[in-house]
Amino acid sequence: MKKLTKPLIQSLSALICIMTMVAGCASKEESHPDPVHRKTAVTIEGEKFFINGKPTYEGIYWKNPQGEEFPIEGLLMNARLVQGVFDDLNEKTRGQWAYPDTGEWDPDRNTDEFIQAMPVWKAHGLLGFTLNLQGGCPYGYCSSFPWDNSTFGPDGSLREAFMHRTERILDRADEIGMVVILGLFYFGEDQTLTDEKAVKSAVENATRWVLNKGYTHVIIEVNNECSVNAYDHDILKCHRVHELIKLVKDIEVGGRRLYASTSLAGGHIPTDEIVSVSDFILIHGNGVNDPERIHLISDEIRSKSVYTPKPLVNNEDDIPWRNAGQGWGEEGNNFVASIQSYTGWGYFDFRLPAEDHQYNLGFQSIPVNWQLSSDRKRSFFNLLAEITNSPGSPHLDLDFSKEIGEKIGISVIDGPEDIQILKFEIIVNNQTLASSDSLMEEYLLSDKDRSLLATEHWIKARLTYKRGGTEISVESPYYKNPWWPYGGIKPA
Repeated sequence: MKKLTKPLIQSLSALICIMTMVAGCASKEESHPDPVHRKTAVTIEGEKFFINGKPTYEGIYWKNPQGEEFPIEGLLMNARLVQGVFDDLNEKTRGQWAYPDTGEWDPDRNTDEFIQAMPVWKAHGLLGFTLNLQGGCPYGYCSSFPWDNSTFGPDGSLREAFMHRTERILDRADEIGMVVILGLFYFGEDQTLTDEKAVKSAVENATRWVLNKGYTHVIIEVNNECSVNAYDHDILKCHRVHELIKLVKDIEVGGRRLYASTSLAGGHIPTDEIVSVSDFILIHGNGVNDPERIHLISDEIRSKSVYTPKPLVNNEDDIPWRNAGQGWGEEGNNFVASIQSYTGWGYFDFRLPAEDHQYNLGFQSIPVNWQLSSDRKRSFFNLLAEITNSPGSPHLDLDFSKEIGEKIGISVIDGPEDIQILKFEIIVNNQTLASSDSLMEEYLLSDKDRSLLATEHWIKARLTYKRGGTEISVESPYYKNPWWPYGGIKPA
């Protein structure tokens, strides 16, 4: 028999597919880009994460005030930033997420501003973040979930608009060297899916989508907190979720697969099945107000008979200090305790009930200001920069003259000195009021500018600069009606 050449085999295969198109032959051939076109690849070796073949934070030790040194090489410092692709398809609830400066909700603006802030986070040493395809509670903690923020349709299919926003975030993370912990399900949204078959279909669709895009910097968190009783589908609960972790791991495209795990509620220890099948172990520290418990959690996981060396990552911790007055001191908070336990750590920041409508606060409460726009955010990122020996970024703040509408003073605090300034802007109601290619120390308002003060207005400044080949934009907090005595005046 004459041996068929490869071109002839391909031609025959194409002909067969055309002849049997109705049977779905074409869908069996998966196309995917060569992963060499991607810039960032995450791998795991033992208890360490590697990015592009090098351990994270290579050779870096954190020294505490007592002079003790703790290695952070191989850890994944992260933050819970799950709302990057948020939208609400329920018209009855959608209006409550409106931006305060425009009075409208805009999911694309949310993603735009997320992407803009990513290099700022990276400059402070953040190498990973959790993004969830079903988000998280848009108030931080919720007792009911009437909104519809799900990337998945009822049958497990992928909603195009959500995936487009996801792709934009993953592309930017790949460009700047960040790892994405991509969560698939959230217990406030899993009811979107009709049945277990739809859940499995969603896992398969999302996993294949990531692989077909050639992403090599994405790891999977199947669902957020499988131990929470609110999950509708049995397979998303702790006693069965290992089935879905294995499903993710069994899917290969071009000889590649994704690392996978899941998480449990704060302080909970994963089951033996989860520890055994996971490529990395996710821990939550919510509600753990004694840092010593953080040490014990890591020790207990590592002492399990089914445990083999793999990274430990805390990717959600909401109030990580022993008492409210303590703050982000170098000792006595869960962040530091995690490092001492050789466990990566991630901050979960949201607006507390008493902080409702304070737009500059919180990373999970919708709408989100993704910049380091509050003392709480800056304190975490400053400690992160110190621990990871990272340069950080300048911090902007504004001072408003006592004379109404006269001038705005601009303060630039800390940050590296070797930056190339590209643009400085004064922004009112999300529109650029003034722009310069150099830093302003103050801005004098014109008569035309002052006309803005007669109506409600929000004012901020933005500095765009380049350092080490990366363009970074930092913003001041967004101030509401700064010259209105009962609208949030800030003394000069």
